[in-house]
Amino acid sequence: MLIKRLALTGLLLTVAVAISSPALSATSVSRSAFAREIVAREPAESASEFPSNIGEVYFFTQVLDAGENGEITHLWSYNGETVAEVSLHVEGPSWRTWSSKKIMPHQLGEWSVSVITAEGDTIETASFTITK
Repeated sequence: MLIKRLALTGLLLTVAVAISSPALSATSVSRSAFAREIVAREPAESASEFPSNIGEVYFFTQVLDAGENGEITHLWSYNGETVAEVSLHVEGPSWRTWSSKKIMPHQLGEWSVSVITAEGDTIETASFTITK
């Protein structure tokens, strides 16, 4: 933030100016979804609940401002325990990517995926449920 001090007719005026710069932009998630599959780089049959015979669940993420050579990690958790870490390359002002996890029929309950930046910041967490 740039601070400027201006003297106007004997008064001291302090003005704070926010400077927008791509280098200062933070990586963020603009949208995410769990899906049965990915078709043409988009989630298909999105849901937050899936049957135990789903076989595989995909997690789609659209990332903004990751830079030219960015990376995120999808951290898959089942009932609060990490079961998979998937590193994904991202670049540019808007980038769509996804990972998937095979789900065994006995793995009922709560699942979640956290999106972690290369710096270790969690920028999104989403969850889904596997039911009988």
